[in-house]
Amino acid sequence: MAELARLLDAVHMATQKLASTADTNVVLREVLRICVEAVGSSGGSIYIHEPSTKTLKFLHVLPEEIERKLERLDIPDDYGVAGEVFQTGKSMINEYGTEGDPHRRAIVRRTGLTVNNMITVPLQISGLKPIGVVQLVNKIHGPFDDTDEAVLDTISDVATLAISNSRMLERSTKVAALEGMGRAAHDLANKAGVLVTFLPDFERNLRGLRETLNEAGVKSDACFYLEMLEGTYQDVFAPYSERVYRYAKLINDLAAGKPLVPVKKVRDFGTVVREAAEYMETNARRNYTRIIYDLQSGAPQFAFDDLYVIRIVENLVGNAIKAVHETIPDEWLAENSGKQDAAYGSVTVKYRYAAGHHVMQIIDSGPGMSPGTIRQILGGSAKSNWDTSGGSGLGTKVIVELASAHGAKLSINSRLGEGSTFEVDFPEEASKDATGQSPSLAKSRA
Repeated sequence: MAELARLLDAVHMATQKLASTADTNVVLREVLRICVEAVGSSGGSIYIHEPSTKTLKFLHVLPEEIERKLERLDIPDDYGVAGEVFQTGKSMINEYGTEGDPHRRAIVRRTGLTVNNMITVPLQISGLKPIGVVQLVNKIHGPFDDTDEAVLDTISDVATLAISNSRMLERSTKVAALEGMGRAAHDLANKAGVLVTFLPDFERNLRGLRETLNEAGVKSDACFYLEMLEGTYQDVFAPYSERVYRYAKLINDLAAGKPLVPVKKVRDFGTVVREAAEYMETNARRNYTRIIYDLQSGAPQFAFDDLYVIRIVENLVGNAIKAVHETIPDEWLAENSGKQDAAYGSVTVKYRYAAGHHVMQIIDSGPGMSPGTIRQILGGSAKSNWDTSGGSGLGTKVIVELASAHGAKLSINSRLGEGSTFEVDFPEEASKDATGQSPSLAKSRA
């Protein structure tokens, strides 16, 4: 009777807490919390399987003070106890005694926690392949037993269904967002395309008006206003109409999953990077962050798509600003709220050219990241590095795609508590303009 009561309590608790939760990340943390509470363990961790890399991704740890001390290291899906449980789909109880688990010495060193006993259960609906693993350690009262295993297996059924539902909801939401974004971008591209189509006619009319005034010897205010109109056309109307059209087309292609085809022209890389970063200045000040520029001048120009680079810079700088803002203490915010030019942290925008490589770095003074988070970002599976920031999770994935279209690579150097450096390396030899010419040839003919 006691075992049946515990099973019923477990089912009731799991269904009640998971029924109304949609965010997968929240569901996963709640699943772990439910499991810890249901069997009275001191803590535990949850892994989710990543089929593309055949790994178990180390996602959440309880208690939270232990989580802050750990770097989230993913493991092969056939490694250790967790891997065995995932592969077999069968729960496992391990007793290690007072000496602890010899395979977890790294965790002991980092956290001071000795694993005396452990229970590992697959996250699965009976009869189906597991989607992950829950591992609990150090039961508070006595060893783990068959009743604990039965309770956790019951929770696993409910939890796996909740996780699967939240994933489907997120996917459908993301698909709907992409479709909406694609439709909006397609409409914008059509409207901007009309403007771009009329640009040659507009320029020809301006030229005809200039020739007519010159032939008539007109020296009145009409010439002054014509010069203003010509300047506006050259500096604003022509370039920005084309940029809006290209940007709308880029968003439409991304939303539709089409191959990216950058329009490469020989330009000064540092100038484009600065232009993009300066656009983020207002956002930086609003979030009490200072943007610092360290851009090499005099570097050789090369062929790249300026729109792609602008998008990369804006995304990286925007994410860096969010990271810095996440570290600001509430007391500092209260004291400096509303103060003009008050800055708690910084984002450095750096550019160097060496040995045929144009290297851009975005360096922030934020909270830093674990190796597991870095791998998620580079693999395009990270939703956000900051719990309080919104975001679709598409940002870094787009950056990787835009960089790859230039033969460039994104890398990340970061440690928890020490900030992050995002680096994008553009190899010059991979650069060709829209005609397929090498940068030097294109430049000599320009």
